[in-house]
Amino acid sequence: MKLTPLDLQQKTFRKGRLGGLDEKEVRTYLEFVATELEDLTRKLHKQDEELRRRESRINEFKDREQLLQQTLTTAQRLAEEMKANTRKEADIVLSDAELQAEKIIANAQAKRLQLIQEIDELKRARASFMQQLGAILETHKSLLDHVRGEQPASEPSPAKVADDNVSFLAPPVGKKK
Repeated sequence: MKLTPLDLQQKTFRKGRLGGLDEKEVRTYLEFVATELEDLTRKLHKQDEELRRRESRINEFKDREQLLQQTLTTAQRLAEEMKANTRKEADIVLSDAELQAEKIIANAQAKRLQLIQEIDELKRARASFMQQLGAILETHKSLLDHVRGEQPASEPSPAKVADDNVSFLAPPVGKKK
């Protein structure tokens, strides 16, 4: 049976000898009240302990929540910083690549112009060589014709040319031994 405040207020004791209360009944009731009070005190202490334990867990969860919130905020900030740094690095890499591409194109263009100049120079050298070779061949042909005794149609015959520098070395024509 549970003891309530109403039970205590309504409790009546039998009358004992000489107009007093029955001591045995009062003692039994006091023991009952003490037992109930002891049980209630234990329950109260137990509940207080459970309340402290739960409050401690709640505080622990709040601390964890705050730590998680700070960690999340830090992670978001770091992610934004990393994105910004990555964008900057990408821009730098892109700028470097564009600069290198421009240098490569400029070098290729300069090399192209140099090759065109070399080709033109080689064409001129070839034309000059062909002209000189033609002149040498013509000179050698004339010398060969002269050595064979053939005279070109445009040249005068040796009889007509008496005053040349080498005709006196030739044997006389028409004199036989």
